[in-house]
Parts: sequence; structure tokens; C-alpha cells
Amino acid sequence: MVQRNRLAGICIGKRSLYFVFFCYALLWSSCSKNEVEPIHIPTDEILTTDIHLIPDKHTKKATTVLTFKNLNAIAYISVKKSGGSTYSAKINRDELSASYTFGYTIQPSDPESFDLLLTAHYEDEGVSKDLVLHVDNRWGFFIRKVERIARVTGNPIAGEHFASPNNTAGNWNVGGTDLGIIWEMDAGKYGIFFGDTFGQDFVPRPNQPGPNGGSWRSNVLAFSTDNNMEDGLSISNMALDNSGNAREIVYGGKDQSGNGNWTSIPTAAIRANGADYVHYFNMKRWDGWITNYSGMYKSVDNGLTWTKCEDVLFSSNSNFGQGGYFKRDGYVYMIGTQTGRNSPASLCRFRETDIETQENYEYWSSATGQWIKGDEHKATVIIQDKVGELSFIYSNTFKKWIIAYFNEDRYNITMRVADELTGPWSAPYELASGNDYAQLYGSYFHPLSVTGESLYFTMSMWMPYNVYLMKADLADMGLFSE
Repeated sequence: MVQRNRLAGICIGKRSLYFVFFCYALLWSSCSKNEVEPIHIPTDEILTTDIHLIPDKHTKKATTVLTFKNLNAIAYISVKKSGGSTYSAKINRDELSASYTFGYTIQPSDPESFDLLLTAHYEDEGVSKDLVLHVDNRWGFFIRKVERIARVTGNPIAGEHFASPNNTAGNWNVGGTDLGIIWEMDAGKYGIFFGDTFGQDFVPRPNQPGPNGGSWRSNVLAFSTDNNMEDGLSISNMALDNSGNAREIVYGGKDQSGNGNWTSIPTAAIRANGADYVHYFNMKRWDGWITNYSGMYKSVDNGLTWTKCEDVLFSSNSNFGQGGYFKRDGYVYMIGTQTGRNSPASLCRFRETDIETQENYEYWSSATGQWIKGDEHKATVIIQDKVGELSFIYSNTFKKWIIAYFNEDRYNITMRVADELTGPWSAPYELASGNDYAQLYGSYFHPLSVTGESLYFTMSMWMPYNVYLMKADLADMGLFSE
């Protein structure tokens, strides 16, 4: 029994010794292999400043400039497409340069959005991380992005993380207001009409939104010489009273009985025939949106003083009780609705010199395909929708008419486009949603929107009861054709 144990011990000892030699040999072999074939850790990555690619409208090609950390280490670059596509391409080292313009031509079968995956393959057989390029392949006319750039009026509230360039409460006693109807007075100088306005004691109240506080004025007027909207809309001054506060321009009686002159609300403004004009409605009762009439005020001294145009008057049920103006080809065009937010839109025009001569207004009749002078009842509907506070422009960039308005049913700011002002108008696009901007209304284009690929517009929100500057980036990529 003892002898067997000794033999067993010898066997175990030999096995242990063999195991030690085996581990040492394995370790030596592994170390030797690492010395011969080191593990590749990529140090050369593909770089670009723009990973979001938009194809050129005419060439259908999406491009970006690539740079490299160690170009000489690269053997080639492979290109693949996301979504299970079998597409692949190869860019050899001799084609590359320190600053290389990579291009991909859109194919008819490509989806509206997809990714291109670029991978560097090195001479030592290592590979880089993928550079992912996101291709926006939408075609036709569409909205790329909408954002809120800045507050225009009032004081910032908790949770706002954007510019607020105007201390309207402290400077001009404008703490709460709405609308923000913008028009160009002189080159580079703009007027901005606001609606019912309250003083610096105004406080936003989530549980009881809307106006509050003192210093009630039915409307006030601001001036701006700001021609760069990217950092907000700066106000340079306002039309003031003797105490330095923004004063009321169009008289409103403040009679809240529902039987008299409650307030006067601007709806559109324009410079025509060397003077500035504002269209407004005079409110009798907000319940049911009952007005007394709609009319016009005029200024001949760059907005310092204003007088009523006695010869321009629209009845309480006129199809031009609210509206928007745009000047083009010697005419002022007006798209109008009944007061409120539940009627469709109609169209009229007049020569600049006839702005105060209402009998010379011409109304578009789609039934006859003609302009009919002097009878607004001949105006037919050009936009069959529930059209709230509106504005419209002609885009010199996109060669289209563009209108924006509040729509209660969709709870949004709606945009439509047309090649001709008389129509047909496109299906609705959504510029801003009430789900993102609670209790939104009012949308008034800044005149700078007539050029470029961005629309700038003011938008009101009921709870903060103030005005914000919005930006929408548009695209017109044409229709895809080989």
C-alpha cells in the first residue's frame, strides 16, 4: 500500500512538472506570436465636419470633405449602405488626398433617408471605426426643420433656453402682448404691430393663461433695424407716449360689456404709395368673435403719428374683416377672411395709389377667372380651410407663394404653397404644432423671408401671452428623374 502511494506520488510529480513546462511553452509561444503579429489598435480614423448630407438638387449628388489622421497607413476605403443593401464601393489609396471630396450619387431606388458607412482598411490589415454619413434623400417641396430662435417680447420664464434680446417690460412697459405683424417701412427698417398689451406687472399664469395686469393698450407698435434673425429679432424702439411707454396706436374703447367698443386688433400692415397702413378689426364681443367693423389707419411720418382712414370700412361679416398684405408688381394683394378663425380665405388686390379708395379694390373670382372691381361678394374662396391669423409672401428663392395661418382643427400653424396666388394651393404643411408649443396662434412672416431657404415668423403663445421668433428651413429638391 505504501509502495503504491509512492509510485502515485512520483506519477503526480511528473505530471505537475510536465504541466509547468507546457504552460511555459504556451506562454512563450503566445508572447512570441504577439511580437511577430501585434494586435492592431486603429489610430487612423476618417474625419469630416458634416455627417448630415443633402443631395444637390441638380446633380443628385451628396458630398462631404474627408480628412484622415494617418493617410499613408490606409490601403483603401470601403463604402456600404445601411438597411441591408448590397451596395458597396471601394476608394483606393491612390485616389485619396489629405482633403478628399467624397461623393455619392442618389439612385432612384434609394429611400428617403439612409446611412453610408465608410471604413478605412489599413496596410497592416487592420480596420478603422465606421464613419456614418446620414443622407437626407427627400425630394419635392418640404420643411426640413422648425425651431424657436428667440423670445421677442416680455420677460423670460423658467425653462426657456434661447435668446431674449428685448427688455420690452423694462424699457417700454410691455410685459404681455401677442401677434407681431411685421412689414418693411424703409429699406432695412421694419414696423411690428402687437395686439392687446399689458404692462410690466404682467405675470404668466399657467392656471389662468392670457392677459393680466395694468396699462392695457389695445395695440402697440415697435420698430426694428435688425436684419439678422439668427440670434433673434431685436427691437430698436417703440412708438411712445410722453412718459416713455409704448402707446396705443389704433383706439380701442375698453368697453367689456359686449355691446360697445371693446378693443381694436391689427391684422395686417403695409407701406404703400409712400405711407404706412394698418388693417384692424374693432371688437364688440369676444364670445363668438363679434366685431363692429374692420378699418384702416395711416401714418405719413414713418409710424410716429397715425390717423383713421374714414373711407375704408369693412362690415362685421365681411370676407376681408381680417387679412394679410403683400406688395408685388405694382399691386397690393390682400388675402382675407371673416373675423375669427373658422372661415376660408378669399383674395383681392388694388394699386398702391388706390389703397384708400375701396371702390377700386378688385376681387378674384375663380368662377370667371377674372378680377371684379368694387364688389367683394364676387370674391370666391382660394383656400377652403379654417384660416386664423394669416400672413403670406412670395418667395423669390423658391418661386412660390407661401401662406401661414392658425388652424384650430389641426391645432397648428399651417403652411401652404402655390405657384400662382389665385391657386391651386397645396395640401397643408405643419409649421408648428400645439403639441410642441402649447396654445400657439398667430403667424406673421418677416419680410426677410422672401429670399433664402429659411422662413422667419413670429408666433404667439397664450399662457406666457407673449411673442416668439420662429425659423423654418425649407427645401425644394424638384422631382427625381434619371
